[in-house]
Amino acid sequence: MTVIVHPVTRKRLWIDLAIRFALGLTFAFSAGVCFKHGVEGWRALQQPGADPQQFGHVLSVLAIGLYTLMIACLYVLRLQPVSKFAGAIPCAAAILGGFLMSALLLLSPRDDLPVWARVLACALVVIGNAFAIVIILRLGRSFSILPEGRRLVTSGPYAVVRHPLYLAEAVATLGAVINFLSPWALLLVAAQLGLQMVRIHYEEKVLKETFPEYTDYAKKTWRLIPGIY
Repeated sequence: MTVIVHPVTRKRLWIDLAIRFALGLTFAFSAGVCFKHGVEGWRALQQPGADPQQFGHVLSVLAIGLYTLMIACLYVLRLQPVSKFAGAIPCAAAILGGFLMSALLLLSPRDDLPVWARVLACALVVIGNAFAIVIILRLGRSFSILPEGRRLVTSGPYAVVRHPLYLAEAVATLGAVINFLSPWALLLVAAQLGLQMVRIHYEEKVLKETFPEYTDYAKKTWRLIPGIY
């Protein structure tokens, strides 16, 4: 498996357009579902006898909806890739690492959590998604799910860690797992964490081989967690 530099051809333009359309629609649909549930939850809060603790859940759903909507928009606006990592393993790790936690929806949420745990879970989801939105705005048209090289971004959060978006997603994931806390949920987290590490490996390799300045940039920044890793 090697990094491949792609010349811009008519065929590649059409392939990229098809991918943009398919993934853009997927994320837009996901955002629409989140907004629908968020609005329904907000209306329910206006009813007499509504549980005020549901406010955090509604806020979490709306934050996730905004995050996925931004991703849908960026798939339309993003730059053409100049390089990518060839092979099924890098692609599978990227896709599963990005979407595996959606399997939490197949589990039943905990209804016996104490108030503090519910508050903590909602706070982590909101903070993680808010942080992710800030990072995506900085990443802009360089956004990608697969290990591809478009443009090297080293400012803002990227001046501190090389993968701040994955850190933000991990914070939001932790909040989601609290709501579904079970052995299966913990197994999903462990699998997703392993896939993200594989994803980071291939992503850094393609960036290093595409942008000569990446090596010096990597020496000055942490990979994922400031001061730790």
